Parts: sequence; C-alpha cells; structure tokens
Amino acid sequence: MQSYNMLPQVEQSLQHILHHREAYIQDRAKRQLPNRPFIVGVSGCQGSGKTTLCDTLAHLLSDSEKHNLSVVSFSLDDFYLSRNDQAKLAAANPDNKLLQVRGQPGSHDLQLARTTLNHLLDPEATSVAIPSYDKSCFGGLGDRRDTSEWKTVYAPYDIILFEGWSQGFKPLPPTELKRMYREATGRMALQPLKSLEQLNRNLSRYEDDLYSFFDIFIHLSPADPEQVYNWRLQQEHHMKSTRGVDGMTDEAVRAFVDTYMPAYELYLPRLDRVGFFGQGVRGEPLKPYEGPQRADGGYSGPERHLRFVLDQERRVIRTQHMKETVMVGSPKIGGGNTGAENNNGQGGVVTRFGSTSRFLFSCTMIGLLSYFGFSRRRKIADAALRYARAKQL
Repeated sequence: MQSYNMLPQVEQSLQHILHHREAYIQDRAKRQLPNRPFIVGVSGCQGSGKTTLCDTLAHLLSDSEKHNLSVVSFSLDDFYLSRNDQAKLAAANPDNKLLQVRGQPGSHDLQLARTTLNHLLDPEATSVAIPSYDKSCFGGLGDRRDTSEWKTVYAPYDIILFEGWSQGFKPLPPTELKRMYREATGRMALQPLKSLEQLNRNLSRYEDDLYSFFDIFIHLSPADPEQVYNWRLQQEHHMKSTRGVDGMTDEAVRAFVDTYMPAYELYLPRLDRVGFFGQGVRGEPLKPYEGPQRADGGYSGPERHLRFVLDQERRVIRTQHMKETVMVGSPKIGGGNTGAENNNGQGGVVTRFGSTSRFLFSCTMIGLLSYFGFSRRRKIADAALRYARAKQL
C-alpha cells in the first residue's frame, strides 16, 4: 500500500481542513456559540485510500510541533452490525442478494453511530469508546469486536474524521431510480428492482441520522468505478500479509465488490455532479444541511466539499472545490438540528439559474414577443417556459 504522506490528496485535504476549521471557529465565536469539535466527512470507494488518508491526516494534525490538535478518526465500517445481527438481516431478506453480506445501507448500526457522535459532541462527556470491527472474522464475513477491545478517546477533541465508502450517497426519487434501472446496462441491471428500492429506502436513514453532523466533506472519487476491483484486491492482500489472517479469496473479493457496484452506479453520479452540500437535480427537496446557507444552523462556509478524482494508481488527476448549488424555487425540508444550532444569519444563494440570467432572459423574450407580434406570442411563451425548465434541470 502507498504512503500518503505529502501526496496531493493529503496536502490539499490538510489545507481544506485547516482553512475551514479556522473559519468555523470564527463563525461560532461571532454567533456566540460554544466550542465544539469540527467534523469532517470522508468518502471513497473500497481500496481508494480513504482510511490511509485519514490516518495520515490524524498524524499530521496532531503533530505537537505543527498543529497540536486532538483528532479522533474512525470509519463507518466500525458500525457494521454484529455477525449475529447481520445473519438475521440476511435471513429476513432472502431474495435480496445485496443484504446477504455486510456493506450495504441497512447493514450498519446507525443508532450506535449516532450515539457515538453525540457523545463526542457532548461537553459533559470526558471519554468515549469508539466501536471496532474485525473484517477477518468468520472467513472474512467479519464481526464487531468485543467492547473490551474498543478504543477509548479522551476529551477535549478538536477534529473528528469520519470516513466510509458510502458517505455522501443519497436516496434517489423513486421515479428516478426506476428510470435509471430501465436504462441500466451494468451490474445494477442484474439485481431485481425491489432489491434496489429497498437499498434506496435504507439509505434515507443514513442521510437523516448522520449527514447533518458533517461540517465539511472530502471525496476520493474513481475516474472509473471498475478500478474498485483491483483496489479492493490489493487491500485484501495487504491485510492478509500484514496481519497473518485468512481473509477472503480473490474470487470472494470480486463477488463481494459485485454487491457494491449497483450503489456506485446509482449514487456516485449525484455526489460527483453537485457534491455533498449541493441539491439534487431531479427535484429532491433541499435538506437543512444543504445549500450555501445551512438551515440547521451549521457551518456555512463556501466550497465545503473537496473532491479528488483518482486514476488506477490512486494518483490525483483532478481536484475540485465544489460549490453548494441549489435549484431556484426548490421546496425545503425542515427538520431537527442534528449536531447543529439555530442560525438567524442570512447568506447568499448559489443557483443554477441566477437572478441576473433570469432578468436578461426575460428582457430578451419581451423584445421577441413585441417583434414577432401577437399571433406568435403563445408559441414563443411556451418555448420560453420549456427553456427555463431545462435550464433549472
């Protein structure tokens, strides 16, 4: 496995975190809010290097000669269901192949994850036990470690790094899911629609329970999702050679990754296109943590999402600071303030069809209507309406 020290994804992620944490501290002081740990969501496909990235960032940020920050780093994998509960989930869904093994939305203990995050944010909690999962148990099927093996961290905490392969994946509108399924030619097409619909419903809980905790986001995106097969094989070989455990065979790893590919086909496009804090382009309501100005009172600095595109060798071939775009006149979903405070501040809105563009467009159409005369106004007005809708999409 590569050393990620001083590679572009490390250096730029470090600057991304430090820049936004400073702005975050200033924002909370301005609003007279108490100090609170800064939470960074990190996403990347299996074997993309997200765990190594987080470990390296934790080391650099905690270096007493440089930043001297208290950092807690853990993975969504640490919250997988126990082997017994995973077996029950599989038995309860015998026709859904995606739920026969760990990994998919629905195979994590979200209550445990949410409780852990809340404890880390609780100013009265002096220590927190972080769950741990052993993927080598039961021939690679995995199991949660006993609580005696969990790592205990001690307050105060400055930064929390929370990584996972599906962090940032968001449920699709049912009609959009069906459309993508009808047009699918990849591994998604090999799964029954009902299985994907269940996956989509499960994913809603992840967004509701976890996503509003994130102050900023970092995403390691593959240039081609097929890269995941080699990445995951390398990861398994590394684990077996360094830990002396059996793990999975190469064939088992490929079959294991097969179960993840439908989720990549369904949910990576949105994350790559609009980012974690941007609104979906298929009519999804704006969630309280999305947009330039968070409605839940959370940190609202610009370009909170940093995206890296990686080639097969995990080299960075493109970097993107993603804007928090929203749709014009979009409905909003109110909700509880998970890990955030009320915010009465006003912020600008970045849209895909801004006010200046609308003004110029309106002036142009008025001129055209006058020029062509009354007989053609209706046709032109209809065309203008279709054009405006297309621009919003």
